[in-house]
Amino acid sequence: MGSLRSVRISFDSLAGVDGSARFAFGDACSALASVSGPIAARPASEHPARGTVEVHVRPLSSVPGTAEKLLGSAFKGIIESACLLGQHPRTLTQVVVQALSQPSSALIAAEINACSLALVNAGSVPMRGVVCAVVVGLKLDGNQTQLILDPEDEKLVDGTFCFALLFGITSGSFQGNIPPSEVVWMSSRTHNGIPISLDTHKLKLATELARKGATEVWLRMRESLSGSPPVIPAMIWNQSGRDLLIY
Repeated sequence: MGSLRSVRISFDSLAGVDGSARFAFGDACSALASVSGPIAARPASEHPARGTVEVHVRPLSSVPGTAEKLLGSAFKGIIESACLLGQHPRTLTQVVVQALSQPSSALIAAEINACSLALVNAGSVPMRGVVCAVVVGLKLDGNQTQLILDPEDEKLVDGTFCFALLFGITSGSFQGNIPPSEVVWMSSRTHNGIPISLDTHKLKLATELARKGATEVWLRMRESLSGSPPVIPAMIWNQSGRDLLIY
């Protein structure tokens, strides 16, 4: 089963942006994200009924390639699932994600988490919830399948699944102080050339393990935003006074 590596979160107050955050799993996997907007959208990209999102992913070194463009498209969908874009039509929110470690499934999860924290840090985009991401590793041993939460060395597993879960107030009932969650994105990667496949039961087990890990990430995010673990949920409000997000 495994356990989550130590989570490190910091808010770097980058100049020229509305919000930024750094997220790390342990010492060898980290990412930085920044948010600017909502700003006036270019006529070619504006939408009359809602705001639009633009995501740029930058690798640790060299220039962005096909992999970063695909990730940017995936992150765009994830961010749109968490934001109430209808409250700011004809605007653009720009998100820049900078990898601070070598490519891995865990880095993708760290980048998603950094995006979520940067959006909350900006406070300028209304949100219906926060997306938290973790990795579940798959190790095959004959007919046995072992699921490992947040494998530190992904070369020792046969494949990995990256799960992104939205924690919000619209997808179910509360469990204590923890809001309900739902999977909004998942990707898989094989490390030995063998295609990964899970039956319905094993996929359910992997999803529940990911939910357990994502809940730990959510709790760490809440602590980082409040300074100390709160006893009861608190609200993030928009300028009109409507509650948008529960922590």
